[in-house]
Amino acid sequence: MDVMLGRAPELGRLVSYRGPERRRGSPDRWWRHALEAIDLGVCLLGGDGVLLYANSTARQQLNEHAPLQILDGQLLAPQLNDQTRLDNALADVQRGLRHLICLGRGAARLSLSVLPLQDGHGRQAQALLVLGKRNLCGELPMLAFAREHQLTAAEQQVLQSLCAGLQPQEIAQRHGVAISTVRTQIASVRAKTATESIRDLVAMVAQLPPMQGVLRVMELR
Repeated sequence: MDVMLGRAPELGRLVSYRGPERRRGSPDRWWRHALEAIDLGVCLLGGDGVLLYANSTARQQLNEHAPLQILDGQLLAPQLNDQTRLDNALADVQRGLRHLICLGRGAARLSLSVLPLQDGHGRQAQALLVLGKRNLCGELPMLAFAREHQLTAAEQQVLQSLCAGLQPQEIAQRHGVAISTVRTQIASVRAKTATESIRDLVAMVAQLPPMQGVLRVMELR
């Protein structure tokens, strides 16, 4: 899927965001804390393509090995064709258009959406960049899901394997158990989660809200 985002930056270091939310109790400051608590990469760009804010998940995803990187306070795609998509996306964002783009190839492939934001006077001021999930379900949401539905450790392991795309026979071989055991565990998970098929079960897990596995303590000044 191809649609666009960004602006050609120069090499350098990440510029940390120093916005007006440094005032104690400011709603903007609390929104920054909220974005740090979810396992979903989020960036805020100015109308000129300058990076205003990137949460910790985004900074982890946009590293030196990623098809999109944060350098000198801007977004840089190492590959020229990806950079072109980035440039076109930001240009379209200025016209109020939304886009979804996919950058890179193989395991490093990154999908992201680019959403236009407007100021209080209806003028295009910024763009919201939301990165695709790194995996179907993070460790913490999976653990919370297992606890909510009272899954055993073995059932949780089987569920994680299903979400990783493994077939029951592959799960049995990997864990050194009989296929009948895996099928019994899958049936138990489906009963506890009130799902009618493996597809419904995996879809249910895919819809879990992202949660950070590490509590990040931030200064509230």
